[in-house]
Amino acid sequence: MSFEPTDVGPLFGGDQPVLDSDRQLVLNLLVAAKADARLVDWDYSARVAAVYNARTFDDLVPLTRDLMV
Repeated sequence: MSFEPTDVGPLFGGDQPVLDSDRQLVLNLLVAAKADARLVDWDYSARVAAVYNARTFDDLVPLTRDLMV
């Protein structure tokens, strides 16, 4: 079983640059997941840092993939 995303990359727009509004949407999901106790503090902090370092959509996809289940 592979946990690598299959819906990323240039074919799916994954190489497109991330806007601040895109980052905010992901941050909102992370805040909600932390409030629901689906993320522990260290994991939340690491993901938030990754959001701010994200340059493309491919950088953002893995940060919330496991929270959408």
